[in-house]
Amino acid sequence: MDVLRERGHRVPEDVAVMGFDNWRVLTSASRPSLTSVDMNLEQVGRAAAHALFTAISGTRRSGVQMLPCRVVIRGSTVPLS
Repeated sequence: MDVLRERGHRVPEDVAVMGFDNWRVLTSASRPSLTSVDMNLEQVGRAAAHALFTAISGTRRSGVQMLPCRVVIRGSTVPLS
């Protein structure tokens, strides 16, 4: 966003910016604050550990496990009208 401002663009009026992972260090330190996708990595880690322990115990499974994520709206984006 700093480079955009240096080149004369306004965030979010001219360019919307969105991050990924919702890492607080980046989302709160940026100006304006950064809209981000929160993948709920704590839940992902728990699900991965559970799958690992299940596999170690001899239970087989295959496929993809879907887990919820969310978009955390902050100042670097504006609603579409």
